Amino acid sequence: MIYDSLQEFFLIMVIYLCIMASKNIVKWSELVSPTMTPDEYLKIYNDKIAYNYKSYKLKIDVIKRIEKLLNSKNENLKILAFGADWCPDCSKNIPPMIKIFKYMNKNNLDFKILYGIMTNAFHKPGETIWHKTRSPPEVVDPKFDLKKIPTFYFFNKNGDYLGAIVENPKYESTLEEDLLEIILRSL
Repeated sequence: MIYDSLQEFFLIMVIYLCIMASKNIVKWSELVSPTMTPDEYLKIYNDKIAYNYKSYKLKIDVIKRIEKLLNSKNENLKILAFGADWCPDCSKNIPPMIKIFKYMNKNNLDFKILYGIMTNAFHKPGETIWHKTRSPPEVVDPKFDLKKIPTFYFFNKNGDYLGAIVENPKYESTLEEDLLEIILRSL
């Protein structure tokens, strides 16, 4: 009797957790703030990021695998980058992601950049570090769960979340390799 009750309890908890988790998954359609295109970003921040853009060596073989996977699954990729002009990691990693984007077939890609994120120097422990009124609303939306910048969010053609790269690629990895891993795992 107790065993059956425990099974029911755990089943209910699993269902509840699945429902709660699905409510916290971000969608492409939830992006409401104005964004920049990669070309606009390169034009505005050229003085600051030109070296990082030009010097980044693409891993062409990995990019080709990404394109082949997207084509074989008849899928599109949507990229959303969060960042700020005061952030050194943004200046380091957003230009290479743009270079990857520009190399790929843009018929199945969309890339938007959401800049202007501000920190709140007076945040209390447990509060978000992002400024709630001076940053775009997506920054403090729990669905985006923004912890560090830059963060690259990836979505499929239906706008469903696939995964994210937070701040930097994994140790001894590249942006392309991390993106390929997300696509292999999620599509």
